[in-house]
Amino acid sequence: MSLRGKGGAQFMEIAASKEKVRRSSRSFSGMLGVAVKYAVLIAHSVFTLLPLVWIASNSFRNTDQILTSIRLIPESFDFSNYAKVITASNIPKAFYNSLSITFVTLALLLAVALPASFALSRFRFKASGYIYMFFAAAIFVPGITVLPMVFKLFNDLHLLGYKYSIVLSYVVGELPLSLFLLVMFMRAIPHELDESAIIDGCGTWKMFTLITVPMSRNGIVTVLILAFVAVWNDYLLALIMLTNKAYRTLSVTLAFTKDENGINYGMMSASIVFAVVPMIVFYLIIKDQLIKGMTLGAVKG
Repeated sequence: MSLRGKGGAQFMEIAASKEKVRRSSRSFSGMLGVAVKYAVLIAHSVFTLLPLVWIASNSFRNTDQILTSIRLIPESFDFSNYAKVITASNIPKAFYNSLSITFVTLALLLAVALPASFALSRFRFKASGYIYMFFAAAIFVPGITVLPMVFKLFNDLHLLGYKYSIVLSYVVGELPLSLFLLVMFMRAIPHELDESAIIDGCGTWKMFTLITVPMSRNGIVTVLILAFVAVWNDYLLALIMLTNKAYRTLSVTLAFTKDENGINYGMMSASIVFAVVPMIVFYLIIKDQLIKGMTLGAVKG
């Protein structure tokens, strides 16, 4: 073999060796990056779930056991705290109040947001862009800044203390974000579908109910779960607006549990479980649609 041939072969071997080293380095870097990502996700999951597991464990223990030791698994599954919550507290009544107020709010919110979003997204008129930007800007207004004005308005209208008067505040508060999301979803629906529906003899109402709403299902689910969590967890507005103790929501009642029952940590933990379980169940029911909705919303936005 000539010197040129030997030199070429050595050069190819060196190049192949360097490429192998580079691939190995990239492979190691990729594996390290994946390992770091999973470590961060696992740590975040542990810190997120640990308080829930601890509260669930304490709901089966008495106050002495809770104060003397920290356990994620209770010594025994004693359901006496749950029995006390159901029979000797206002938690069941507050649970019903929260549930009824939340679902009335969701129903009224959809009844207002869906037609409004349909009009802003499918029809062109002079003020449509300004209206949409107005609601989009309202998302960034902190609710606490308008709370004094809302209180004064409801007080002047003699609506304080009524159970479902607070629904109006919730609907107005959730409407900007709901409109923003639903308009974004509805604008992504091809206008050719509307034209085909008009040719087939569909009116505006049929276009809305048979085409736009079904194709916006993921967006509707996203709006529902965001509004559900916001209304269910609300404390400040419910505390101020629902002056009648009989209409207190679950979050407000939990805050007064210490005053009404002393420091019974087991009973308080069981009460918190009552507040958390509906959100978990609601999420598990519609989680697939929520993930699709948030993913599609990110792509369309």
